[in-house]
Amino acid sequence: MKRPKSPQTGFTLVELMIAMLLGAFLIGGIMQIFLGSRQTYRMQENLSRLQENGRFVMDFITRDNRMMGFQGCATRSITPNVIVARQNPNPNPAPVTLAGGLSTPLIGINNVANNWSASACGASNDCVAGTDAITYHFGASCAYLTGNLASVNANIQIPAVNSCNISAYDVLMISDCSSTDIFIATNASSGSGIQTIAHAQNQNSDNKLSKAYGSDAELLAYRSYSFFIRNNASGEPALWRLDNSKSVSTTNPIELIEGVENMQILYGADTDATPDGTANYYVPAGTAGLNMNQVVSIRVSVLVRSMNDGLAAQPVAYTYNGATVTPTDRRIRRVFTSTIALRNRLP
Repeated sequence: MKRPKSPQTGFTLVELMIAMLLGAFLIGGIMQIFLGSRQTYRMQENLSRLQENGRFVMDFITRDNRMMGFQGCATRSITPNVIVARQNPNPNPAPVTLAGGLSTPLIGINNVANNWSASACGASNDCVAGTDAITYHFGASCAYLTGNLASVNANIQIPAVNSCNISAYDVLMISDCSSTDIFIATNASSGSGIQTIAHAQNQNSDNKLSKAYGSDAELLAYRSYSFFIRNNASGEPALWRLDNSKSVSTTNPIELIEGVENMQILYGADTDATPDGTANYYVPAGTAGLNMNQVVSIRVSVLVRSMNDGLAAQPVAYTYNGATVTPTDRRIRRVFTSTIALRNRLP
C-alpha cells in the first residue's frame, strides 16, 4: 500500500527569490513615482512662491513711489520750510534719520556698499553690495485744520478722528496751495473732538512755522522710506524698508520679501525745455548730468530666486542687468521689471 503524498507546506528558495525580485521592482517603481511627484510639487510650489514674491516686491515699490513728493495741494515747485532739528536733544526716543534732506523727495544710490547706511545695514553690515537703494519722501493725508492758527507759533488743531493716529515725536507736514512746513510733533493730545498738536523748540530748530495757516490747510503725516536689499538672520537676501522718520529699533527697518537677490533702478529724466512728463532717457543714479528734480519715472528691475535649492538638475544660467551668470546652486530665478510714473512729477 502506497503512502499518500504530503501537502505542500512552503515555497522553494527559487520561488522566494523571484517573488522578492518582483517586489523590489514594484517598490522601486512606486518610489520613482513618489520622488518624481514630490520633485514636481516642490518645483511648482517654488515657482508659485517666486512669482508671488515678485509681484509683492513690485507692489510695495510701485505703490509708495507713485506718491513721491506729494505735499497736499502744494505743487512740486514749492520748497518745504523744514524746522525739524537735525540733532535731537531728547535721547528718548532716539533722533530720527531724515535721509537726503527733507526738501529732496527722491534720492537714488547706485551700487551700494554693504555698510552704506548704519540704520539700514545694521551693526553687521548686512546690506548686499552692488545692489541699488532708493529713498523717497511724501505726505500721507490726515485731516484739515479746524480753524485758523492764531500765530506762526500756535498749536495746530485738527479733528480728533483722523486717519493718522498722531502721537508725540511724529514727523508731520502742514500744507496749503502756497506753502509747506515740516516739523516734529512735540505733543499730541485729544479733547472735545479736537486733537491739539504742538511743535515746540525742544525738538525743532524753531517753534515758528513759515506762516499762520488757515482752515484750508491740510495736515499730513510725513513719510520717508528707503528700499534696499539686505541679508536676513538666515542669510537669505531680502527686500527691506527703512522708515527714515522713525527711530531705528527692532521693528525698523523691516524685512518685506525674502528671496530678492538684486535690485537695479534706472531714473528717467524729462530734459525738454518745456517738460512734457515723458522721460528722454533712463540712467542709473549718480550719472553725470542727471538732475533728480527732472526725474518723472523710474525703471525698477529685481532678481528673485526660489527659496529651495536643488530644484533643477544642474545650475540654471540667467541674464540680469546685461550680464549672463551661471550660479553655483540649483535654484530657479526670475527677473521682474516695471516702469513707474511719479505722479507728482507729471503735468
